[in-house]
Amino acid sequence: MRVRRLFGVGLLVAAAFGPLVPVLGSLRTSGRVIVTTADTVTEDLYAFGGRVIVEGTVEGDLVTFTNELTITGTVTGDVIGAVGGTADVSGVVGGSLRLAAVRLDVTGSVGDDVVGIAGDALVAADVGRDVLLVAGEVLAGGATGRDVHVQAWSLEVHGTVGRDVMARVDDIVVGPGATVAGDVEFQASDEVRVDDGAAVDGSLVRRDVLAPVWAKAVARAVLWLSLLGFLVGGLLAIWLFRRTMIRAAATALERPGRSALVGAGVVVGIPILVLPLGLSLVGLPVAVLLLVSWVVLLVLGAAPAVAAVGERIVGGRGGLAGGFVVGAVAWRAAMWVLALVAALVYLAATLVGIGAFAIAGWEQRREAIAADDDWRPLPPSGTGRLR
Repeated sequence: MRVRRLFGVGLLVAAAFGPLVPVLGSLRTSGRVIVTTADTVTEDLYAFGGRVIVEGTVEGDLVTFTNELTITGTVTGDVIGAVGGTADVSGVVGGSLRLAAVRLDVTGSVGDDVVGIAGDALVAADVGRDVLLVAGEVLAGGATGRDVHVQAWSLEVHGTVGRDVMARVDDIVVGPGATVAGDVEFQASDEVRVDDGAAVDGSLVRRDVLAPVWAKAVARAVLWLSLLGFLVGGLLAIWLFRRTMIRAAATALERPGRSALVGAGVVVGIPILVLPLGLSLVGLPVAVLLLVSWVVLLVLGAAPAVAAVGERIVGGRGGLAGGFVVGAVAWRAAMWVLALVAALVYLAATLVGIGAFAIAGWEQRREAIAADDDWRPLPPSGTGRLR
């Protein structure tokens, strides 16, 4: 019977995922995925592994989810993915490079755009079109065909830019070897240094960021909609998980420190679990489900802590739902008034709320198991009554 079930599950998996293989292209999952110098992949390559190395040729796109990416060969299409460590691209990318990585090093050539989110980024490559980066530190060298757009802590420009440089940074340096055919427009709160040897054909413009009226209106609309979404989502959670939410609110008040530690563990632990799960075809749906749950927790996780504070404010009148509404308004108002520490206010409530909900759920589960054990039937030789 067990063999039949396993065989049936295997058939279901094959039926569900088998047709995707020709659609997806070449799918490779391993601790180390290597395209050797003698290897040519004649279609799109989907590579999921602890380390992905491309020394040969991929005649199509490369989509990857890995801890480390190295490209010394050629990818004729786009490179798209997320890298938990360093992405080192010293080869040739015919299309665009779109990566999120801890460190991004691009020293080869990219036919279209370089688009990335990174802790540190080095773009010393020949780029056909634009460079668009959000990073901690950015060094732009090589030759960029059109514009360089950067938001970072610091930016250094040492290469050739075909049109404009637009940056929002703390520090900006235009080095002696830099050549900019257009303007250098920036907002910088600290050091600005343009070397005498730099060639800027256009204007050097330092701008203040002034939001237009329509942008302010949109920002306010988003603010109110986010508050409404939080209220609706939180009330729905209270309705669906009422017992757990009541206990979680009490836990948030009684044990905020422990709740915050557990919440931090949940927030950090889920992405760590997702990475190895996402490296296998079977674990990928679970990884996606965990990621969705993680996003929901970041959005609604503060609900137990907010409800606890709201109940304390109203003195218990209005029940958990009423306390949640009052607490949500107070929480958002505190973030608006204390703008400089709004992120800390948000993070504290979120971590405490997530941790309190996790503790409450765990305690309820233990009590349910204990109750089941207490109601187990007696052996046949007994009286026949339940304990």
